[in-house]
Amino acid sequence: MSIVWDETLAIGDAAIDADHRRMMALIATLEAAAAGPVDCAAVGGTLAELVQLTTDHFAREEALQVKVGFPDREAHRTSHVMLLNRLEAVMTHYADGCDEVRAGIVRTLGDSLATWLVTHIANNDMEFKPYMAETPG
Repeated sequence: MSIVWDETLAIGDAAIDADHRRMMALIATLEAAAAGPVDCAAVGGTLAELVQLTTDHFAREEALQVKVGFPDREAHRTSHVMLLNRLEAVMTHYADGCDEVRAGIVRTLGDSLATWLVTHIANNDMEFKPYMAETPG
């Protein structure tokens, strides 16, 4: 799945939307890097940046949910934890070495991350957008 930012995915918070754009760009980079001959350093660096950004992003998003009084934040947080666990497992596996098998795993990961992210934003993140409109500054 080719992943590209679409303004219909904007939730209305500049930092969160910027994170989503950057995550999509990193996933696209990951897909492109894994599509050709394996560049272990590039793939590893992109994975590391994606894990760090995702960790920081989820913390920002969860803090925003608390601020706006989003009632379903625990279920939302659970989906974050599940993805972070998956990313950490791939990072650990990839850190053990780089070969065609691991590159194949990264190809699959990029595709599933693209699907997960778009679905998560369009469904889960949009659930707390109305709460942001009701909360002053």
